Amino acid sequence: MTELDAALLAAHEAGDGAALVALYQQAAAQAADIDAACFYLTHAFVFALETAHPDAPAIRARLQAEGREPPDNQPPLRISA
Repeated sequence: MTELDAALLAAHEAGDGAALVALYQQAAAQAADIDAACFYLTHAFVFALETAHPDAPAIRARLQAEGREPPDNQPPLRISA
């Protein structure tokens, strides 16, 4: 287990949303490919939204740039049951 993995687990256990935003962004920066990076950025974005973290808009912009989040002028997809 890497130090980053251990830090992520500890932050999850502690319920430290702000730390999770930072750590998932760090994991994205270290990811081997764009799919892995976007996986981590999605987690960072969720925790940023939950904690009203100031990085939320920047994370969303990065996800939008990779086509993983709809652009601002397009409504989000709605899935109906």
